[in-house]
Amino acid sequence: MRTPSLASLLLASLAAGCGHVPLTSLPKLSKIDIRTTDLSQLRAGISLPADVRPLPGGVTMTIVAMAKDGGRHERKAVLEEVRDAVELASLPVLAAPGRRFTLFKLSPADAAHLGVFREEMFAGARNEGNRGSLSLGADKACRTGEPSATPITMTGYLKTSETQDYVLLMRDFDLTAAARAIDPKIDLATAIPPCEGLPNSPLTAPRA
Repeated sequence: MRTPSLASLLLASLAAGCGHVPLTSLPKLSKIDIRTTDLSQLRAGISLPADVRPLPGGVTMTIVAMAKDGGRHERKAVLEEVRDAVELASLPVLAAPGRRFTLFKLSPADAAHLGVFREEMFAGARNEGNRGSLSLGADKACRTGEPSATPITMTGYLKTSETQDYVLLMRDFDLTAAARAIDPKIDLATAIPPCEGLPNSPLTAPRA
């Protein structure tokens, strides 16, 4: 079920001006160059209450190229969950007890596809002056328990070839309040439906 009112808030825009990005993170995020960053190394992690889960295929990354002549072009790819045991074992502790931390990456095919798009949009003299941006979003989530009156909070991280480690994008952002600021009548039980047919898998970061 698509739930743009709530689920689109699960991951924040990575634009440097995003008001929820901690000031201490801005110097590291400012090093990211969308034109040259190694897309195979990009990792996006989110920490949610343990009973709220992003659904497979629901987390996406979009690259936007804004041409100097005013044109706008974009490509979107679905991120896949990282399941490599070696990589997960090397994660720092990024989630508190009672939280589920999920790590995402681009598939090799999508990284190559987006790399071709970047080459078309940013390489060569004809593309000088073109600007780019990167954003993450999610439009599918579910819950394993009953709806709760407790606010649903999200913490997000980003790692790229420039940052070399996980940079905090936002901490304990209140998704419940944000959704109701958009639509006071939103029904969270509908916006985040029960998970169906999904195993109750362990946390992505077992040490957290």
